[in-house]
Amino acid sequence: MSVTHIEPPAAATGITERQRTIAISLGLVLLTFAVYWYIGPQETPYSHQVSQANNIIHGHLNFLPEHSKNLNTLERVMYDGEGFCFQPGDPEATKVTGARFSEDCQIFMQHALGPALMVLPGVLIWGNELNQTLVSVVIGAMTAPIVFAIARQYSTRLLNQLTFTLLLLFGTVFWWVASNGGVWFFAHTVSVFFMFGAIYFTVRRPIPVLAGLCFSASVFSRPTVLLTGLFFVIMFSSRWWKAESQSLLRRIDWRTVGGFVAGAAPLAIVMLALNYMRFDNPFESGYNYTEQLYQDGLQHVYNKGLFDLSYIQRHPPVILEQMPIFQDNGPYVLPSWFGMAIWVTTPAFFYAYFVNIKEYRAVWIPAAIALGVSALVILSRGLARLWEGDWESSDIPFGIHLLPFWAMAFVALAAGIVVPLRKNEGWDRLVVACWCAIIPTVLLLFAFAATGWAQFGYRYALDVTPFLWLLVIRATGNDLKWHHLTLIALAIAVNLMGVLWIYQFQPDLARGWTWVMF
Repeated sequence: MSVTHIEPPAAATGITERQRTIAISLGLVLLTFAVYWYIGPQETPYSHQVSQANNIIHGHLNFLPEHSKNLNTLERVMYDGEGFCFQPGDPEATKVTGARFSEDCQIFMQHALGPALMVLPGVLIWGNELNQTLVSVVIGAMTAPIVFAIARQYSTRLLNQLTFTLLLLFGTVFWWVASNGGVWFFAHTVSVFFMFGAIYFTVRRPIPVLAGLCFSASVFSRPTVLLTGLFFVIMFSSRWWKAESQSLLRRIDWRTVGGFVAGAAPLAIVMLALNYMRFDNPFESGYNYTEQLYQDGLQHVYNKGLFDLSYIQRHPPVILEQMPIFQDNGPYVLPSWFGMAIWVTTPAFFYAYFVNIKEYRAVWIPAAIALGVSALVILSRGLARLWEGDWESSDIPFGIHLLPFWAMAFVALAAGIVVPLRKNEGWDRLVVACWCAIIPTVLLLFAFAATGWAQFGYRYALDVTPFLWLLVIRATGNDLKWHHLTLIALAIAVNLMGVLWIYQFQPDLARGWTWVMF
């Protein structure tokens, strides 16, 4: 099932639809930039990508102090051709038992190099003085018209299109992240920007080669989004899969497949080449040589390496259970640096579960009740802090209170296939593609040792946020009701709180209060 975009008639004023769209898109860019910049921090000490670009300009991929800014804040990868090492005399070596010293040891950045390559032109002009936060805000603002264009594909009402666009820009943690500009968050911002570009060239203006290029650029910024590639495989299936052919190979339209691969290949080759040049292995990003992995004080985090299935249990308490901090003194409700549940920062994402089952009351009513009960149980744990309650959600056997969250994801995926087929409409390609991008990517994220460190919300969720957002549009489309608008408005209010509390109030401890804590 797909939704055909219908252009509304031109306004009677003589302004064409194209002119109106351009004007609105430009307005969204300016609005997003102004809000992100003037309410945000406007600077970051963690401008690692700018330092990386400056070092590249001076002819090397490793970091040298004379070409790097705030080198002491760098999450260091250290490698000498043999393995993890320290430079002789490095005082940080005392944090690692049995530290190995090497004269050839070099320092690298552990994050993907895509964003660093993006800022190369700016660094050529301004050097290390290039404001990485400003660049991040500009990229965040440039995301706005792409999001608006995609919203126009699935809704014909201008008010709804703008509402969905504002939901993404100001009702998700993308606002807080893009306003920050720090190394981790800048990578997210660039990745989301290119992911929406890839989605645009898939659903709005299908051009496989450009979709592949944008997808590859997103992976080059956040390698964890690699598994979202299933979205593009499924969405382009109507172009590359010809069911009428008898031979399996002849059923594949190799022009579509080749176009996507041709778009993705150049950046993929660059990424693999840079990995090889740094670590003698095209598939080594540097994380296996990061200092954090070897520090004695962090062994409880990386006790089984970077990825392990045992780490899965660490993430649900953040993405689904972490509440704001409630207290009986000002400011009464404040964000937790540990993170906040995704349904708290963006409650409208609940609608992603209900695509294709809205007309089946026997399904969606019990599902909504189950999700509501789970949310109340989790919320009550957060509120228990006010009366010094000491119960933990871990006391609930088998984590049964989270079962509705997991079950509904698979129900929604199945409904995308079964319900349309029962109506002889064909499977809902968009819904299936979104869930096939979300589920494996989330499982991959959950297998990672860390949960995001200090953050507002659960920043790793940005890897799948574009697809959750698409599902919300698919669930509501032209039929926005009061409860949709209420949850969208609540999402914007919560994210405004995060931005104000952390970027405006916490730095100066307004009113003498602490505005964010662990």
